Amino acid sequence: MNYDAFVRSIKFWGRVTLFCALILSFAPAAYLFFSYGLTPDVESLLKAVAIISSIMVVSWLVEPISYFPILGLSGTYMSWLAGNISNLRLPVSAITQHRLNVEHGTPEGDVVSTIGIAVSVIVNLAVVFVFALAGAMIIERLPESVISAFDYILPSVFGALTMLFSMKKPLLSLVVISLAVGMTVLGVSSVIILIICIFGTIAFGIVMQLKNGQPESASGRMENKA
Repeated sequence: MNYDAFVRSIKFWGRVTLFCALILSFAPAAYLFFSYGLTPDVESLLKAVAIISSIMVVSWLVEPISYFPILGLSGTYMSWLAGNISNLRLPVSAITQHRLNVEHGTPEGDVVSTIGIAVSVIVNLAVVFVFALAGAMIIERLPESVISAFDYILPSVFGALTMLFSMKKPLLSLVVISLAVGMTVLGVSSVIILIICIFGTIAFGIVMQLKNGQPESASGRMENKA
Protein backbone atom coordinates (compact mmCIF):
# COMPACT_ATOMS: atom_id res chain seq x y z
CA MET A 1 0.00 0.00 0.00
CA ASN A 2 1.44 3.42 -1.00
CA TYR A 3 1.06 6.49 1.18
CA ASP A 4 -1.83 7.97 -0.82
CA ALA A 5 -3.87 4.78 -0.38
CA PHE A 6 -2.99 4.82 3.32
CA VAL A 7 -4.29 8.39 3.62
CA ARG A 8 -7.54 7.55 1.80
CA SER A 9 -8.10 4.56 4.09
CA ILE A 10 -7.42 6.62 7.21
CA LYS A 11 -9.81 9.38 6.12
CA PHE A 12 -12.58 6.87 5.44
CA TRP A 13 -12.28 4.87 8.66
CA GLY A 14 -11.49 7.94 10.74
CA ARG A 15 -14.71 9.62 9.67
CA VAL A 16 -16.71 6.42 10.15
CA THR A 17 -15.41 5.79 13.68
CA LEU A 18 -15.83 9.41 14.80
CA PHE A 19 -19.35 9.51 13.37
CA CYS A 20 -20.20 6.30 15.25
CA ALA A 21 -18.77 7.82 18.43
CA LEU A 22 -20.89 10.93 17.86
CA ILE A 23 -24.05 8.87 17.53
CA LEU A 24 -23.21 6.68 20.54
CA SER A 25 -22.54 9.73 22.71
CA PHE A 26 -26.27 10.50 22.46
CA ALA A 27 -27.26 6.92 23.33
CA PRO A 28 -27.81 7.51 27.09
CA ALA A 29 -30.02 10.53 26.40
CA ALA A 30 -31.92 8.63 23.71
CA TYR A 31 -32.46 5.70 26.10
CA LEU A 32 -33.89 7.96 28.81
CA PHE A 33 -36.16 9.65 26.27
CA PHE A 34 -37.54 6.54 24.56
CA SER A 35 -37.71 4.38 27.70
CA TYR A 36 -38.94 6.88 30.28
CA GLY A 37 -39.99 9.94 28.29
CA LEU A 38 -37.45 12.13 30.09
CA THR A 39 -36.35 15.33 28.35
CA PRO A 40 -34.12 18.14 29.64
CA ASP A 41 -35.47 21.60 30.19
CA VAL A 42 -34.67 23.59 27.02
CA GLU A 43 -33.55 26.70 28.91
CA SER A 44 -31.22 24.69 31.15
CA LEU A 45 -29.88 22.80 28.13
CA LEU A 46 -29.08 26.01 26.26
CA LYS A 47 -27.36 27.46 29.33
CA ALA A 48 -25.20 24.34 29.66
CA VAL A 49 -24.28 24.47 25.96
CA ALA A 50 -23.37 28.16 26.27
CA ILE A 51 -21.14 27.53 29.30
CA ILE A 52 -19.34 24.58 27.72
CA SER A 53 -18.91 26.41 24.41
CA SER A 54 -17.47 29.53 26.05
CA ILE A 55 -14.89 27.40 27.87
CA MET A 56 -13.98 25.04 25.02
CA VAL A 57 -14.26 27.21 21.91
CA VAL A 58 -10.55 28.09 21.93
CA SER A 59 -9.57 24.44 22.33
CA TRP A 60 -11.88 23.42 19.48
CA LEU A 61 -10.09 25.85 17.16
CA VAL A 62 -6.52 25.73 18.41
CA GLU A 63 -5.84 22.12 19.45
CA PRO A 64 -6.48 20.40 16.08
CA ILE A 65 -4.20 22.91 14.35
CA SER A 66 -1.40 22.82 16.93
CA TYR A 67 -1.44 19.06 17.56
CA PHE A 68 -1.82 17.84 13.96
CA PRO A 69 1.83 18.28 12.88
CA ILE A 70 2.93 15.86 15.63
CA LEU A 71 0.00 13.45 15.72
CA GLY A 72 -0.33 13.10 11.97
CA LEU A 73 -3.56 12.26 10.15
CA SER A 74 -4.32 8.86 11.65
CA GLY A 75 -3.00 9.93 15.06
CA THR A 76 -5.40 12.87 15.06
CA TYR A 77 -8.42 10.67 14.37
CA MET A 78 -7.34 8.14 17.01
CA SER A 79 -6.51 10.75 19.63
CA TRP A 80 -9.79 12.62 19.34
CA LEU A 81 -11.62 9.32 19.61
CA ALA A 82 -9.62 7.97 22.57
CA GLY A 83 -9.11 11.25 24.47
CA ASN A 84 -6.27 12.22 26.86
CA ILE A 85 -4.59 14.04 23.99
CA SER A 86 -2.34 16.61 25.66
CA ASN A 87 -1.27 14.48 28.60
CA LEU A 88 -0.85 11.11 26.82
CA ARG A 89 -1.34 10.80 23.05
CA LEU A 90 0.73 13.88 22.12
CA PRO A 91 3.76 12.98 24.31
CA VAL A 92 3.64 9.35 23.14
CA SER A 93 3.56 10.40 19.49
CA ALA A 94 6.36 12.95 19.88
CA ILE A 95 8.68 10.72 21.88
CA THR A 96 8.08 7.67 19.64
CA GLN A 97 9.03 9.64 16.54
CA HIS A 98 12.04 11.12 18.32
CA ARG A 99 13.31 7.72 19.48
CA LEU A 100 12.97 6.23 15.98
CA ASN A 101 14.58 9.34 14.46
CA VAL A 102 11.80 10.20 12.02
CA GLU A 103 10.62 13.71 11.16
CA HIS A 104 7.24 15.03 12.20
CA GLY A 105 4.90 15.64 9.29
CA THR A 106 6.48 12.98 7.06
CA PRO A 107 4.84 9.71 5.92
CA GLU A 108 7.26 7.80 8.13
CA GLY A 109 6.39 10.00 11.10
CA ASP A 110 2.68 9.48 10.45
CA VAL A 111 3.06 5.69 10.47
CA VAL A 112 5.23 5.71 13.61
CA SER A 113 2.78 8.04 15.35
CA THR A 114 -0.07 5.69 14.45
CA ILE A 115 1.69 2.69 15.97
CA GLY A 116 2.71 4.58 19.11
CA ILE A 117 -0.76 5.97 19.76
CA ALA A 118 -2.40 2.60 19.09
CA VAL A 119 -0.15 0.96 21.68
CA SER A 120 -0.86 3.77 24.14
CA VAL A 121 -4.61 3.21 23.75
CA ILE A 122 -4.24 -0.50 24.56
CA VAL A 123 -1.98 0.16 27.56
CA ASN A 124 -4.25 2.98 28.72
CA LEU A 125 -7.30 0.71 28.64
CA ALA A 126 -5.46 -1.94 30.65
CA VAL A 127 -4.29 0.58 33.26
CA VAL A 128 -7.73 2.19 33.51
CA PHE A 129 -9.30 -1.24 33.98
CA VAL A 130 -6.91 -2.06 36.84
CA PHE A 131 -7.38 1.31 38.54
CA ALA A 132 -11.14 1.15 38.09
CA LEU A 133 -11.07 -2.02 40.18
CA ALA A 134 -8.38 -1.13 42.71
CA GLY A 135 -7.54 2.55 42.11
CA ALA A 136 -9.52 4.01 45.01
CA MET A 137 -7.98 1.54 47.42
CA ILE A 138 -4.46 2.36 46.21
CA ILE A 139 -4.94 6.15 46.28
CA GLU A 140 -6.35 6.06 49.80
CA ARG A 141 -3.09 4.49 50.99
CA LEU A 142 -0.80 7.01 49.29
CA PRO A 143 0.69 9.82 51.41
CA GLU A 144 -0.62 13.34 50.86
CA SER A 145 2.72 14.47 49.43
CA VAL A 146 2.44 11.90 46.61
CA ILE A 147 -1.18 12.80 45.84
CA SER A 148 -0.38 16.54 45.68
CA ALA A 149 2.51 15.77 43.29
CA PHE A 150 -0.04 14.59 40.69
CA ASP A 151 -0.80 18.28 40.00
CA TYR A 152 2.66 18.65 38.46
CA ILE A 153 2.44 15.74 36.03
CA LEU A 154 1.05 17.68 33.06
CA PRO A 155 3.46 20.67 33.42
CA SER A 156 6.34 18.17 33.67
CA VAL A 157 5.24 16.42 30.48
CA PHE A 158 5.01 19.69 28.56
CA GLY A 159 8.35 20.82 30.00
CA ALA A 160 9.98 17.65 28.67
CA LEU A 161 8.34 18.14 25.26
CA THR A 162 9.50 21.76 25.17
CA MET A 163 13.11 20.67 25.71
CA LEU A 164 12.73 17.92 23.11
CA PHE A 165 11.61 20.33 20.39
CA SER A 166 13.92 23.13 21.54
CA MET A 167 16.89 20.91 20.78
CA LYS A 168 15.63 20.38 17.22
CA LYS A 169 14.46 23.94 16.49
CA PRO A 170 16.28 26.27 18.94
CA LEU A 171 15.50 29.50 17.09
CA LEU A 172 11.81 28.67 16.74
CA SER A 173 11.63 27.68 20.40
CA LEU A 174 13.37 30.89 21.45
CA VAL A 175 10.78 32.95 19.56
CA VAL A 176 7.72 31.23 21.07
CA ILE A 177 9.15 31.18 24.61
CA SER A 178 10.02 34.88 24.34
CA LEU A 179 6.51 35.63 23.12
CA ALA A 180 4.92 33.68 25.95
CA VAL A 181 7.11 35.16 28.70
CA GLY A 182 6.79 38.70 27.35
CA MET A 183 3.00 38.62 27.13
CA THR A 184 2.73 36.97 30.55
CA VAL A 185 4.80 39.77 32.11
CA LEU A 186 2.56 42.33 30.40
CA GLY A 187 -0.52 40.65 31.89
CA VAL A 188 -2.06 39.51 28.61
CA SER A 189 -4.94 37.04 28.87
CA SER A 190 -3.87 33.39 28.74
CA VAL A 191 -6.28 32.76 25.86
CA ILE A 192 -4.68 35.52 23.80
CA ILE A 193 -1.21 34.22 24.67
CA LEU A 194 -2.17 30.75 23.51
CA ILE A 195 -3.56 31.95 20.19
CA ILE A 196 -0.65 34.30 19.44
CA CYS A 197 2.00 31.75 20.39
CA ILE A 198 0.49 28.99 18.26
CA PHE A 199 -0.28 30.98 15.14
CA GLY A 200 2.83 33.14 15.57
CA THR A 201 4.98 30.03 15.74
CA ILE A 202 3.26 28.57 12.66
CA ALA A 203 3.87 31.79 10.72
CA PHE A 204 7.52 32.01 11.81
CA GLY A 205 8.05 28.33 10.97
CA ILE A 206 6.63 28.86 7.47
CA VAL A 207 8.93 31.84 6.94
CA MET A 208 11.93 29.79 8.07
CA GLN A 209 10.96 26.93 5.77
CA LEU A 210 10.49 29.23 2.77
CA LYS A 211 13.84 30.83 3.51
CA ASN A 212 15.53 27.41 3.57
CA GLY A 213 13.70 26.18 0.48
CA GLN A 214 10.33 24.65 -0.34
CA PRO A 215 9.65 21.32 1.43
CA GLU A 216 9.21 18.23 -0.71
CA SER A 217 5.73 16.78 -0.80
CA ALA A 218 4.91 13.59 1.07
CA SER A 219 4.14 11.64 -2.09
CA GLY A 220 7.41 12.88 -3.62
CA ARG A 221 9.42 11.63 -0.65
CA MET A 222 7.79 8.23 -0.86
CA GLU A 223 8.39 7.98 -4.62
CA ASN A 224 12.05 8.91 -4.21
CA LYS A 225 12.53 6.27 -1.52
CA ALA A 226 10.79 3.69 -3.68
